[in-house]
Amino acid sequence: MSRHNTRNKNKRPRADESASPSYAVLKKIHSTGTITEGDIRQLYSVWKPVCQGCHGNTKDSPNCFCGLVPNANGARKTGLWQKNSEHVRSLGPNPSADLRDSMETPAGLTNLGATCYANSILQCLYMNTYFRSGIFSLEPDILKKHPVIDQLARLFVQLHSSKMAFIDSAPFIKTLELDNGVQQDSHEFLTLFLSLLERSLSHSKVSGAKTIVQHLFRGSVSHVTRCSSCGRDSEASSKMEDFYELELNIKGLNNLEESLDDYLSVEALNGENQYSCESCQKRVDATRCIKLRSLPPVVNFQLKRYVFLPKTTTKKKISSAFSFPAQLDMGKRLSNPSSSYTYDLAAILIHKGSAANSGHYVAHIKDESSCQWWEFDDECVSKLGFHPFGEKPSKSSDKVDQKSEVTSSEGSVANGNKSSYHEAKPSCTMGPMFSSTDAYMLMYKRSSKDENGTESNNIMEANNSSLPRHFADEINELNALYVKECEEYESKKDKLLASIQERRDEVRAVLTEAPAPPDDDSYFWISADWLRQWADNANPPSSIDNSPIQCEHGKVPASKVTSMKRLSAKAWQKLLSKYGGGPVLSRNDVCMECLKDGAKTAVSADVYRDRKASLKNLAEAALAGIIPEGPSYFVSKTWLTHWLRRKNADIPSDPDNVPTSALRCSHGDLLPEHAPGAKRVSVPESLWLFLYETVNAREADNIATFPSDCQPCEICGEKLSVVASVEDNLRAIKLKQRQRHEKLISGKGFALHPGQKYYLVPSSWLSEWRTYITATGKNVSSLPEPQSLEVVINSLKCEKTDGLAIISESDWILFSEEWNITHGNGASAEIICSNSSQDKLHGSSEAMIILDEDPDQSINDANNSLEDSSPYIRTDPEVCEECIGEIESCALVQKLNYQNEDIHVYLVRGKEAPKSIREACPALPIPDRRTTKRSRRTTSGNSINLKVSGSTSVYQLKLMIWESLGIVKENQKLHKGSVEIEDDLATLADKAIFPGDVLWVKDSEMFENRDIADEISEQKADVSAEEGFRGTLLTSSVSTQLCQDIALSE
Repeated sequence: MSRHNTRNKNKRPRADESASPSYAVLKKIHSTGTITEGDIRQLYSVWKPVCQGCHGNTKDSPNCFCGLVPNANGARKTGLWQKNSEHVRSLGPNPSADLRDSMETPAGLTNLGATCYANSILQCLYMNTYFRSGIFSLEPDILKKHPVIDQLARLFVQLHSSKMAFIDSAPFIKTLELDNGVQQDSHEFLTLFLSLLERSLSHSKVSGAKTIVQHLFRGSVSHVTRCSSCGRDSEASSKMEDFYELELNIKGLNNLEESLDDYLSVEALNGENQYSCESCQKRVDATRCIKLRSLPPVVNFQLKRYVFLPKTTTKKKISSAFSFPAQLDMGKRLSNPSSSYTYDLAAILIHKGSAANSGHYVAHIKDESSCQWWEFDDECVSKLGFHPFGEKPSKSSDKVDQKSEVTSSEGSVANGNKSSYHEAKPSCTMGPMFSSTDAYMLMYKRSSKDENGTESNNIMEANNSSLPRHFADEINELNALYVKECEEYESKKDKLLASIQERRDEVRAVLTEAPAPPDDDSYFWISADWLRQWADNANPPSSIDNSPIQCEHGKVPASKVTSMKRLSAKAWQKLLSKYGGGPVLSRNDVCMECLKDGAKTAVSADVYRDRKASLKNLAEAALAGIIPEGPSYFVSKTWLTHWLRRKNADIPSDPDNVPTSALRCSHGDLLPEHAPGAKRVSVPESLWLFLYETVNAREADNIATFPSDCQPCEICGEKLSVVASVEDNLRAIKLKQRQRHEKLISGKGFALHPGQKYYLVPSSWLSEWRTYITATGKNVSSLPEPQSLEVVINSLKCEKTDGLAIISESDWILFSEEWNITHGNGASAEIICSNSSQDKLHGSSEAMIILDEDPDQSINDANNSLEDSSPYIRTDPEVCEECIGEIESCALVQKLNYQNEDIHVYLVRGKEAPKSIREACPALPIPDRRTTKRSRRTTSGNSINLKVSGSTSVYQLKLMIWESLGIVKENQKLHKGSVEIEDDLATLADKAIFPGDVLWVKDSEMFENRDIADEISEQKADVSAEEGFRGTLLTSSVSTQLCQDIALSE
């Protein structure tokens, strides 16, 4: 039972055009030659009713205008009818979006890539009103001579009075010559920046500004060493040392009070650490501690959140919670206690992230005038209220800042979450306690009065309401430009939206009047493509273009009815009066000539289809080899096959034009049948006449007629005979050589015997010769003959060859005869057996590397085939050791220079790897799948396949294993065979790891697991971290030299 054919079962059957009304009209027109008004209405689909709300614009009806515009409140992805927001987006960014909410809201700073560390410090300095006023008070001459201070002042002016919500920090960063793509430590930046400011400001004549850095941030300490025997302090104990911040340990400590206790704790010097007392004249026990001698108005506490891990030689962040108070009494910490050193928490610098050399810095800063806290996160500035981590949440709220806690000494448990308020232990600190796992630096500002009853932090009068005139004029100009830019954008936006709405109203108005009823004779034709572009584009075409729907007579053909629309006179006049163009095509522009030609073509196609169907059996018989009776003609067999297979059988097409072109030679005669592509069949005269009559008129002169008794071209026949004779001779020569060298052609190995002579030929030449000899059929003469064997043999003498193959003496004798060379010119080889290496001659090839491929019998194969003795090969002429050494080196370099190849790595659990793994060389084959990743990894239980290159380092390989098997690189004991792979900086080529090698790894479990992301981020930042601020103005001696030059000039 034959299987039911389901192919193309869902394909829509082709409509029978001969049964359509339009075909009947065309047939009538062809037979009568007259065209009526009804015929026009039918052929141009004028009779079709006006479409009302179909899903899309149909091409079958010229009266359908649906789908040209979307439904009410609808939108499209592009063009006139897309959303207004998309149109506005074409104007670019809205500058008003960057407008500052109010002047009470601080402005942010742009992050240029990795400059958050600088932004957070700059905001802390700016929000200090006294530091800000000091910068504003600088003389213009000082600003001109010191670019860094000048850019800092300009930045502060914009933060103070700009109407923009965030300020571009690029000029300041560029002036400092900072790399905006490298993350740096904010504490180091602050230290170096204050040092640079202190040097530059020293040239100012404004007293308050000149020493603003020292007055605000500089305190003093002394390191006191006291003898336990005599009770005297060392001479160095009286030496004062300046500090601009206090670095506090937090590891194992819970709060600021404990860290300060640790910082000021007394250290005992005894045992090996005894102190050499000058008074006692001997080594004695002693104590050592730090004493605070003076405190600045602003105290910066640097929290040591990073510790060095000796085992992994990396830094690790301490993420434990650390508490600090809203108020801090530092008077009792002084060497001479005082009650006038109360400090309020002014700013918190926060580092978000787990890695030491990555992450993100933000600052929480208290506004001195409103006492409101703000979060400065680069461009984004958020109000936090009266608490540094946001307003106190209610009992029902769980929306609190992550990793931040706020506690009050008099409060109770308000929420069970980690970040909620909780009761704190009593301490000597004042006010509420706050806690954070990410706080990196704390800034406290002195708020108590000194002994004279004045505010101790009033170093200078701070006037925040006004700016110096030169700054005020500059910022007013910048604000005016910004306001103008915002107004221009709004004006462009209003004009754009107005024009879009005007266009939409126009399109809807015209399309409402566009349909013309079927009985309306006052209509016009318009290109559907132009109408669609006009209705869908925000910028309409400049003029109407009806040329695509015109025929060669300048009229409207019925064949274009699917490409045009029937427009009412009213709608046409609106479009024509506004856009112009044309040509104007009305109902009177129907092309009668095209209608008659179309009718003729339609009827001819019908006749052609019927005649072809009646002659199909004749064509099939000709292809089957049945010789017709009576007169017959040659046609191309290939052409006739394609003609029968054509699915569109209505009219002739290009493939039907020249059925004998493949049979015609350059002389205009019939090609011999054995010529390439000249296969022919004989067809009856009736079929030939049909084919000839239906040939396209432009090809009629090129068709050649070849009756079946026509003789082939004699010139072409002679040429083909010569070629055939040469190919026959070549086939005979190749057959003879294949028979004489049967074993050598097969590539099978043969036994080698000591004392018997063999010969050497290059493997590459032997491979070319095999390919040439075995080529048959059409390829018999297409392949080039191998290079002369005599030339190849001569090249073996002190030349670098790709490898040698051994052939038998009989094959060499035959080669000498076939290639006409002297028998004695060959390179002979003889296998010699000896029991001692001393018997080997100087010309032996024990060290010769033969890079021949299977199945050729190589010299190494010969050596390995003899088991009971020590065989070696003696060649004549002798082997050149220098050439062999170069060949060996090149081969090794080529082997090591691999890219994107597979190796196999096993995870071994237990004391040692199984013998099968330790002795394995090639890895298991894996399918070559396509991949878009840098390295393709396939896992199978405790084994993985990795894509590596010869230049891949051992460190990179360990990272791949870490990512795939989860073993941290420090715990990996990686082996190839029994040899451990060490030295992370070495490459796989250095360690002789080749494609297909099997490696195995053990987990020593000595070090704790950690996230590979930390390793990768630290690896990327290692170079930049080591460089730090090297190469910038923060560490450059240029600034110092410039200051010296200025001082000398003054």
